[in-house]
Amino acid sequence: MKVEIVVRPEMKAAVLRVPRDGSRVRQAWKEVEELLSGHPAVDDGENGFVFIPEWQWATEVTTLWVGMKVNTFESLPEGLETIEIPAKRFAKVTVRGDRSRMDETYGNLFDWFSNGPYERDVSEGSYGYEMNRLRPVNPFDIPADEIDYFDFDIYAPIKEDAADSLHPAYPGIIGAEVRKGRSRKMVGIEEYIDRKLTTPEEAIPRMWRTFMPRIGEISGRRKQNETIGFYWYEPPFGPGQDFVYFAGVEVEEDYAAPLPEGMSERTIPDHDCLAVTYRGNMNGYVRVWDYFHGVWFPQQTDFDAVPDYEFERYDGRFQGTGHAGSEFELHFPLRKRQQDTRLTDKIVIDEKGGHVLQDLRGERLRMVSLQGATLHGIDMRDARLRHVNFVNSEWEHIYFSNVRLNMLQMGGTVFENIKRPDFEESRFDVEPGTDGWVNVEPVIFRDSDLRTARFENCDLRDVDLKGCRIDGMKIDGIPVSELLARFRNN
Repeated sequence: MKVEIVVRPEMKAAVLRVPRDGSRVRQAWKEVEELLSGHPAVDDGENGFVFIPEWQWATEVTTLWVGMKVNTFESLPEGLETIEIPAKRFAKVTVRGDRSRMDETYGNLFDWFSNGPYERDVSEGSYGYEMNRLRPVNPFDIPADEIDYFDFDIYAPIKEDAADSLHPAYPGIIGAEVRKGRSRKMVGIEEYIDRKLTTPEEAIPRMWRTFMPRIGEISGRRKQNETIGFYWYEPPFGPGQDFVYFAGVEVEEDYAAPLPEGMSERTIPDHDCLAVTYRGNMNGYVRVWDYFHGVWFPQQTDFDAVPDYEFERYDGRFQGTGHAGSEFELHFPLRKRQQDTRLTDKIVIDEKGGHVLQDLRGERLRMVSLQGATLHGIDMRDARLRHVNFVNSEWEHIYFSNVRLNMLQMGGTVFENIKRPDFEESRFDVEPGTDGWVNVEPVIFRDSDLRTARFENCDLRDVDLKGCRIDGMKIDGIPVSELLARFRNN
């Protein structure tokens, strides 16, 4: 059983209280659904919630609350009760299977709390909950005595004095959870952080000191006690690069008021995100990035990172940068990783790396669209490509040796980090690949039109151009250095 420690933000729910009975749960859900159909307070129409009074586990759980997540308690229909759960940590497990699987998961979760470092919060007023996915099948539509497949997440609250950190090497990281994305319209101030002129440690606090006294000038704020810091990176993303930082608040989607003087508007895209929660003072903030890039991301296979941006979320848990009890979230955008497609059941073992490859040797593929496809670990030795459209494609870690390219149209193409082996002569003593095999034969451009091409920061020894080394380069047998000398003398 996979248990994930997550920090869930504050949640409000409109509910009906029922005895612990499957039929009554379904009846209550239908009543809640009818009462809240089309209501603007509904904050999540994809999931149905069953709340569990944790304090009743001491004897027997006899009561449940059934309902929907809402963003406000104002103007709710009569007859509904309300539940408000503060932001806190939960042990999250997924139930996906038949009734025996569900019972087994609950049993394993109890054992996990009994044997592990975390203590379940069973204090008076503490709620756990089941978050039931309503699509593709709404489980509340299936009678309790007939349903035999379940698909929901269990959130069991963790006592706050339990062990804090998710990983011993990253103290202060107390939660990490993938959350469904939504776009956020922001109003605030922004600044380009040029590391040659300042540092993020100096610039970002200065921006917040400027912004916070003016926060009242922004109307239409979505949440009064929440602020967001938005990092926008210019590709290619990498450590130590410059970026745009935006300090602001989220406003309603229909916000149309004039922007306060000196402020701007941005929209955070709707990618799903990993929300990592950190508790501690600002000296440990960097651990959040280190945890994501060094632990969480490499250990999972479901997501690719979206490197364009990240954002911080501050709410009532944040008590200042120097306070050891401060908490904030850093959201890392993700996109679902596409699963590999099998084109054949035949396989071949790569002799050099020992990798198992799909075996399409000798096959002929004609009239195929691979738009947007990702090709990884492809052995194309001796292959022939004719009439192929590579517009806007990206090539990385490619081995071109003894390759003949004929009739290419390359307008707008960028060549970066092109390498040449640092050897005196070619060697072909092992299976072609990346190790122990080099080819230093010259690269030849023949009958090619390279007008308007630019060579930037290149090593062009024994070749030419502007801002580049030109040792030994000749044009029609005449050294360029001599041509330049004659030009300057004239």
